[in-house]
Amino acid sequence: MPMFPECIDCRGTKGLCGISPCPLLAEVRSKLPTTESGSVSELVGPSPPSMFVGRYGYPDVRAGPSATWVPEESNSSQLTSGDPADLFGRPLEEVAARHANLITGGRVMRVRSAQSPDKMLETTQEIAMAERSVDVELDFARPIMVGRSPTFDSMSTPLGPSGEVLRAEVVGHASIPRKVDSIANEDDFPVSDAMGELTGASIGEAQISRLLTAGLLGRSGNRKLVPTRWGITATDDILSKQLWNKVRHHPSLDKVQVYEATYLDNRFHIILTPGLWAFHMLEAWTRGSVWTGTGKVLGDWEDLEPRKQYANRITGAYYSARLGVLEHMNSKRRSGACLIWRDIGPEYWAPVGVWLIRETVREALRVTAKEFDTLEKAIEYVAPRVSAPDDLRNSWFVKRGRQMRLDAFTI
Repeated sequence: MPMFPECIDCRGTKGLCGISPCPLLAEVRSKLPTTESGSVSELVGPSPPSMFVGRYGYPDVRAGPSATWVPEESNSSQLTSGDPADLFGRPLEEVAARHANLITGGRVMRVRSAQSPDKMLETTQEIAMAERSVDVELDFARPIMVGRSPTFDSMSTPLGPSGEVLRAEVVGHASIPRKVDSIANEDDFPVSDAMGELTGASIGEAQISRLLTAGLLGRSGNRKLVPTRWGITATDDILSKQLWNKVRHHPSLDKVQVYEATYLDNRFHIILTPGLWAFHMLEAWTRGSVWTGTGKVLGDWEDLEPRKQYANRITGAYYSARLGVLEHMNSKRRSGACLIWRDIGPEYWAPVGVWLIRETVREALRVTAKEFDTLEKAIEYVAPRVSAPDDLRNSWFVKRGRQMRLDAFTI
């Protein structure tokens, strides 16, 4: 299997090696069990709810709704939720293959068409607004091959087959939360304010991301379709910045706390310290993991306030992890700083989306922390448990901690 130094930076999304399709993701697909394949020209089935907006060709993008194809006499379980977090705890084979029969119908359209949607985009937007599964009818321009392995993206959930759609229609009634309907029809509400209102109404980030992607948030004259992977990161970023504005006013932690969790060979160590806000995330892709044969440690950070430039080394995982941390701090009404170390092992052979990072961080922070009097003692505990102890000991966050005055850790 070919592997290049650029793989860890590309992760199958930038084509840096010049080989298309990505050979590593082709290898991932070969590990999934094959099912009986077939073709469909029309489909009537449930949408989890789900829709997709691509990024290639921007500002002309392919967009449309997704629906589940279930072969006759099949015992496979259907997707019943548009929130991938509901898959948390399931084995990788199930998570990776779960979307193989989710078919996306779409067509190329301008991103600004969200302001004056045609019938198909109206259907897509209605699905984005739905809080639970809704039945959809799709008619395709050409038969779609189904039953094959999905394609993978390091940001979003795996993707099943797709094709040009001639007609898309919601069958029956879509259950739309009142707050979602109100925000979508509000024509003078900035995106950030809209997300704050939705969060306050207990609308989760998965649905908020769908609304943003479908061009249903923001002032009417500024609304655009947003590529799915960009929408996921934008939602995590905006929501975490809103939380940071609350957390920074809370009293500081008085102990250094360490949390741990593992899921799908992703091992997280989270260190929270007293003092002013800082966030540092390190990812160690260990030997034999999907993007590297030799192992490599990547890192991004911010100091005192949320970063303005994109975290281009950790990418979307940075924002998903930061959201989980700030949710925890706000729930405890405490402020502080955070270092996250993520070890990615060879058993994580299929990228299934940044929801995994967000949910594993949340899971870790639900458990009672181990407490230490100093950052140095916390590092002594964590370092032997990670794949590259010296990288942890010499990290920006640890050096920053050594340079801070003692009074920065007082309440």
